Amino acid sequence: MAIRLSGMTSGLDTDSIVKAMVSSYTTRKEKYQKAQTKLEWTQDAWKALNTKVYSLYSNISNLRFSTAYNLKKTSVSDTTKATVKAGSGAPSGTQSLKIKQMAKAGYMTGAEIKADSEKTTLAQLGYTGGDAKLEVKMGDETKSITLSASSTMNDVVKELRNAGLDANYDSSYKRFYISSKKTGVANDFTITGSNIDGASALYSLGIAYGGEKTTAGTYSSNPYDEYAALHGVSDDETKAKIEAAVASYNNLTTDAAKMNAQSKNLMNAVNYGYSYATLQGIYEKLDANNAGDSDKLKLLEKLGSSRDGALISKNGDSYDTYTKTTLTDTNGNTLYKYIDSDNNSHYIAAVADTDKGTTSYYDVTESTRTAYTDADGKELEAVPTGDGDTTLKVGDKTYKKDEADGKYYLQKEDGTADKTDFITVSQKTEYTIEAGAVNKTGIESASAAYDTIIKSMDEKTKSSYDEALASVQAFEASKEEVLGSDDEYSVASLTKAIQNAYAGKDKDGGTIAVSGKKAVEQLLAGNGNEADGFVNKANALEEAAEANTKKAADSNIVKELASKQKDSSEYTQALNDLLDRVNTAYTLQNKALFNSQVKKVAGQDSEIELNGVKYTGDSNSYSINGLTIEALAETGDSAISITTSTDTQGVYDKVKDFLTEYNNIINEMTKLYNADSAGSYEPLTDDEKDQMSDKEIEKWETKIKDSLLRRDSTLGSVMTAMQTAMMSSVEIGGKKYSLSSFGISTLGFLNAAENEQNAYHIDGDEDDANTSGKTDKLMAAINDDPDTVMQFMQQLSTNLYSAIGDKMKSTDLSSAFTIYNDKQMKTEYTNYTKTIKEWEKKISDREDYYYNKFTQMESAMTKLNSTQSSISSYFS
Repeated sequence: MAIRLSGMTSGLDTDSIVKAMVSSYTTRKEKYQKAQTKLEWTQDAWKALNTKVYSLYSNISNLRFSTAYNLKKTSVSDTTKATVKAGSGAPSGTQSLKIKQMAKAGYMTGAEIKADSEKTTLAQLGYTGGDAKLEVKMGDETKSITLSASSTMNDVVKELRNAGLDANYDSSYKRFYISSKKTGVANDFTITGSNIDGASALYSLGIAYGGEKTTAGTYSSNPYDEYAALHGVSDDETKAKIEAAVASYNNLTTDAAKMNAQSKNLMNAVNYGYSYATLQGIYEKLDANNAGDSDKLKLLEKLGSSRDGALISKNGDSYDTYTKTTLTDTNGNTLYKYIDSDNNSHYIAAVADTDKGTTSYYDVTESTRTAYTDADGKELEAVPTGDGDTTLKVGDKTYKKDEADGKYYLQKEDGTADKTDFITVSQKTEYTIEAGAVNKTGIESASAAYDTIIKSMDEKTKSSYDEALASVQAFEASKEEVLGSDDEYSVASLTKAIQNAYAGKDKDGGTIAVSGKKAVEQLLAGNGNEADGFVNKANALEEAAEANTKKAADSNIVKELASKQKDSSEYTQALNDLLDRVNTAYTLQNKALFNSQVKKVAGQDSEIELNGVKYTGDSNSYSINGLTIEALAETGDSAISITTSTDTQGVYDKVKDFLTEYNNIINEMTKLYNADSAGSYEPLTDDEKDQMSDKEIEKWETKIKDSLLRRDSTLGSVMTAMQTAMMSSVEIGGKKYSLSSFGISTLGFLNAAENEQNAYHIDGDEDDANTSGKTDKLMAAINDDPDTVMQFMQQLSTNLYSAIGDKMKSTDLSSAFTIYNDKQMKTEYTNYTKTIKEWEKKISDREDYYYNKFTQMESAMTKLNSTQSSISSYFS
């Protein structure tokens, strides 16, 4: 940059002169700055609008499904006994509820002890032992606690809380109050001593619980009895008893798992049986109309999603399937592959005739040749030379093989290899359409063939087909995790039995008197023996599994040992640990002292009956068939009623909320599209802003910003798509419906407020002054025929969702989920930035040029003045 001297000799205002001289450059720069500013404001306007459109798009996504409108309300005849909430899946009607038993948490009230404060120690209570080992057991979890003579009541409370219990010591009543944090049998607790000192400490603390003392001097709930029962006369005998208990536990749990799996399969098989019979009936109906369609459809079903891009070809009584590959023939035509029963691959080429819009298929010949490619993957014409093809010639270049990696490297004049220039030799497979090949006929698109068959079904058949197919495929594809395939109730065995029954055969393949759907129904019902019915069998197996599980729970003390691999070091260690516990429990069974005043309320599960069916749980909350039930008090044998019905007001509000959100957005779009023109208003430069007040600047810029999307073609396109979707009609049960069918319409240009002519209003809406006096057709329709309203809103939402989704698709100019050309605007903004920098450089260069000239002029004038002064001195 030139040194800028501003009129030191000449007295000229150099800065102002230079500024004026480059003003044309400055004007051009400011033109681009204003355009960039305007673009930035336009981006901001679009971003704000896009956020609202995307919010609408996201919100109406759920409105496409029936669950959005399946709103239910419920009432309970006695709200002091239960509260009930109804979900969308709850059935309408009245149901009976009995609350037989409330869930309770385990609760212990300790015996009165002589601890005057929370700081009283165990020693002060008379405890003289050493380390007191305690165990707190809750369900399957056991926590260890260690106390000493110096432990205070506060220390005991802290340790019990750390073990997962709620605990408190009340010095006023001199008792401990202990409870489990959750209700239910599984969350109940016991506190026992792990050694003699532990049992002694519990007695000193007044929380040694053994139940009621019997006349025989024993205790009804001695906590050491369970472990002591495994004690033998020697350690070897004790270990034998323990391992026998482990074997029993494993047998019980294994059998329970097996019976549960069998029960589950039988219940699922009932649905499978009816679905299989329905599906076969549809297949038979298809063949009656067009022989062979069922076999084709079965093949297409197996292809599933891979139908897209697949071809099928009739081959005798069956079909060959060709899958699309990434391979091409020598002419660039896509290849499709078929694998025969001998695992041999066959290829055909698809040759498209774009003029005729047709595709022909030809067999191709597979051949292999040697290919030579350079480092960039480009294929070359090379000639092997030398013994064993150790060198290659490409023109006048020689490449020599490197045995280490098999590549051929260019030989330089000094005899060394150029590792950057090499040739790779490979075998390339090519596919060629044979000369005179004949177009293969009978080939059709798998997806098109599937669509053709599906479209031949009426609406009712199509619905039954979809439901039955999903059920059949789900059952047949389910994997066994417990049962072997040869088990009588495995998926494979039950599938075979049901399919045999439909074909008129028994499970062994012998002929039976009936076939088809009737035979399947008889099989599922037990073939005349009610106990052999699939449902009854499933229930019996479930009950047996539950009995086994309860028996296993009675021997839960060996559960951890049973989880170890026998003969492993972990098993040996766990066995020895359990042996010690059994021996200790045996000792404590007779020596431990129990507080007679301590009281324990056992943890209890809740039990309810809904419509005569019993349910149990560890809490007082249930979620059953769409109902969320909170039990509050027992009803005994008396029942209370639960009445569930469609929440018509909820459905009405759902529609109203949707229209409100749509109206807000369409009104804003209309306002932006119809905005007044900004005329000659352009963004202000800094110099222009300096001459205006803040309020004037804000008013000026608002004028421009409000007009940025005026008559914008993209905005107009989005508005048109949304309005078209909202005005579309929907056919339900052979009758067409639109929003106006339910008293929902716009007010029109003459009656609507400015820019609100596209908004929808509900007749009879008490919150809408424009239509509140009209008959409420929407609420009447919801009350009279809610299904029609729901189906209409589902389809309308789907239409709007698709319309907005199409406008939000990613393109070269816009990102996904964006209704405007954000990519294009970003590029334009970057280009403006680059252009502005270029003009700033030009301005700087011109300024330097002019300042340099003025500097030279100032220097010349300085020299002239100096010379004049010197000459004048000679004449003075």
